[in-house]
Amino acid sequence: MYMVITNAWIPGSDHDTLVYDPEIGVVKTLSGDYSSYMPAVTVDADQRLVAPGLADTHMHMLSTAIEEYRLDLRGAESVEDILRLVREEAARRGPGAWIVGRGWDQERLAEGRPPSLDELDEAAPRNPVLLVRVCGHAAAVNTAALEAAGILGKPEYNGLIEEEDGRPTGLVYEDAVYRIEGAVPPPSLEEAADAVRRLLGNYLRLGVVEVHSMSAPLLELDAYSASGSSTAYRAYVDPGSLEEAHRLYPNLVAGVKLYADGSFGARTAALREPYSDSGGRGKLLLSAGDILRLSSPAVKRGLMVAVHAIGDRAVEEALKAASRLGDSMRIEHASLTPPDILERIADMKPWITVQPHFVLSDTWIVERLGDRARWVYAYRSLLGSGALVSGSSDSPVEPYNPWLGIYAAVDRGEAEGLAIHRVSPGERLSFHEALGLYTASIPGRRPSMVIFNIRSEPRSVDDYMAVKADTVVLGGDVIPLH
Repeated sequence: MYMVITNAWIPGSDHDTLVYDPEIGVVKTLSGDYSSYMPAVTVDADQRLVAPGLADTHMHMLSTAIEEYRLDLRGAESVEDILRLVREEAARRGPGAWIVGRGWDQERLAEGRPPSLDELDEAAPRNPVLLVRVCGHAAAVNTAALEAAGILGKPEYNGLIEEEDGRPTGLVYEDAVYRIEGAVPPPSLEEAADAVRRLLGNYLRLGVVEVHSMSAPLLELDAYSASGSSTAYRAYVDPGSLEEAHRLYPNLVAGVKLYADGSFGARTAALREPYSDSGGRGKLLLSAGDILRLSSPAVKRGLMVAVHAIGDRAVEEALKAASRLGDSMRIEHASLTPPDILERIADMKPWITVQPHFVLSDTWIVERLGDRARWVYAYRSLLGSGALVSGSSDSPVEPYNPWLGIYAAVDRGEAEGLAIHRVSPGERLSFHEALGLYTASIPGRRPSMVIFNIRSEPRSVDDYMAVKADTVVLGGDVIPLH
């Protein structure tokens, strides 16, 4: 049976009535007469915002769900702030317990650097400590964490464990970070399922009805399955766990996640020209040939390949692979897209997932890229290419609230006085366009409709943070929001 929603605010439309079919989603928007769609359930939106349910198409579900059990370092302003939190956590948890935190950014710390190995050893001499940078591609650790992970002296980690005079400084990168994370005892299935259930409930109250989780571990799939959540979930797993994950959860595994480079913050994103503030071009982790080789098992199963590519050199390699893989591949981030790359994107029209909140978090991006910053996070240009562009959070790297991402795409750092707004004001989006990133018609979306609690466009970041879902409809079911 059709659902007719009247007196609706529908951004980008002159109409005020929307016809929703639980089998295929929105049939059409119109003004006034909807008699041809009777019989129908009629709902008066009372001038509130009505839109398809939102999707977060790039996040890390289990990592986000268990963040509440870990140190939040986003607000740290100095190394001493971080060390104080570590000392307090060590005293609270007792000897031997892992102390894990995330969110530091050396550009925001008074010392311009993360805490050192010696400082963390002194703050928590009897606890392994892992403090992941906000981007997830670097971490500050102590001696106990390095020993627990067993990576010291291993040739495969050469260059990934920073040293000074032959001794670790405490700063590690990329695979070394992931290896140490793997040494942290995981939560129980019951704890993980409870955390996932709470997180997805929070997502629903924000109007998010679908999440795509990257580098999802098997425990995450177990937890989602046990959570009983109605939120749609698509998992992209590491290539090494694909066979087992797809065998156990064929309806949850959407594909594999590959990394072609690192991040701007850690200066590991692969650039065609050196970084403007330090030299070096980052590190290309995968060529187009590597992507094709590693993606083959997933493609043979009819699954997708999600390729992380931030720097322009990595995006270039990803596009080469996409020319062979077609609709089987999506590009994650595509952060630096100068004109020649935009031309290739316009020709190929791949699926690209973007993370608008990076605009606000990467306050240093203009210094890091110089003149190239004109083409970083170029959302209007990407939309103009005709490519499928979907919005996401990359949580826990950024807040999972999609309305903060929409705010960032609309404001583009103007209210915050950021340099990125000065060099690329034309890349900001309208409210309708930014909302469209999160309601994009991505393949396989389940029909959904949400009535939100606002009657006009939000203006300030506080306005955006206040946006909530009043009614969520998935298929033909109204989902309780409690």
